[in-house]
Amino acid sequence: MLCLGFLSLVFLLTKIIDITDLVVNYRASLSTVLSMVGYTLPVLMQYTLPMSVMMAVLLTLLRMSADREIVAIKAGGAGLSAILFPVGAFCLVGSLLTLAVTIYAVPWGNYSYKKMVVDIASAGVDASLKEGKFNTNFDGVMLYVERIDPADKSLHGVFIRDTRNPESELAITAPRGVRSFSKKTNTLTLRLFNGDVNQVNLAGREVNAIAFSTYDIRVDLSAIGSDKKLGDKARDEMSLSELKDYIDAEKKAGRTPSAAIMEINEKFALALAALTLGILSIPLGLRTAFSRKGSGMGLGLVCFLLYYVMHASGWSLGKSGVLPPEYALWMGNVVMGSAGMVFLARVSREKSLGFDVMGGLFLSFFGMVIGLFRKGGQP
Repeated sequence: MLCLGFLSLVFLLTKIIDITDLVVNYRASLSTVLSMVGYTLPVLMQYTLPMSVMMAVLLTLLRMSADREIVAIKAGGAGLSAILFPVGAFCLVGSLLTLAVTIYAVPWGNYSYKKMVVDIASAGVDASLKEGKFNTNFDGVMLYVERIDPADKSLHGVFIRDTRNPESELAITAPRGVRSFSKKTNTLTLRLFNGDVNQVNLAGREVNAIAFSTYDIRVDLSAIGSDKKLGDKARDEMSLSELKDYIDAEKKAGRTPSAAIMEINEKFALALAALTLGILSIPLGLRTAFSRKGSGMGLGLVCFLLYYVMHASGWSLGKSGVLPPEYALWMGNVVMGSAGMVFLARVSREKSLGFDVMGGLFLSFFGMVIGLFRKGGQP
């Protein structure tokens, strides 16, 4: 739990800028900020859970090795299985928890986070409309409202100056109007009643006056946050069933939904990573009982970094079409799982981990990956 909390806090720091922007520009409350942090945690935990499983196993075995507890276990006649089975069960639980997070919590967290951001932006639009003040927050539109009815939020005494068209300007007045905000298109619609429009042709210096009973003016809210849109669900906001429906629809349309296919595979690949990295950490933690050449801690961190480098490379190779999208994200699990099995076999025979052999295999693998990048172009 300590590893999980610390690693999640480190990853959470990457979201501080976005949250600070909402607090400063949209005056988000403390409860809103805490909710946003809660929505962000599942996204972080899909990475920090495998990390925490590996670090927990590694640190525990290193401590047992340092205290000669491993020697005591072997002296009592117990073999490697006495350690492998309980640690494997722990890693399996971590893998199942990660799977639950990736399948259910991550889509919910991503969509809830985006929805809250849009709600905050919408509330910011309402807050920016002040009685008796000129509002210039909208791109190319100046808005003045004499009074806002507190009961139905209707606008009274409305004046609008629209300069979005470089060839003409509009001056609109109306005794009454209503507003509506579209989260999907991120637009504010002002519906005015029984007013007048004065259109000024700048080139010909002509003025046309038009009376109306109903007039709609739409304002793009990009000036106060172009990214604060709800829109359709992104791939990382879709459930498994929604991703499968999306993939089927894309295939029927003759397109290859590589990113959506990889999104599904990533959910299971990250879940398996908790088991793969956890099993790999067993020989790395036990090696100090058989070798005095350094500590397995540093090597564990290096292996962890290598896994996520391969994971990121899988995304690039899968999107570029160099590797099939169904298999691109499994590179890290295959390589680290194979290394873990080799290490376990050598440790069970009380041999060194054979870093010279594994080092050659790693160099050969990364040479092959670099060659694939060169053939497939830029990721």
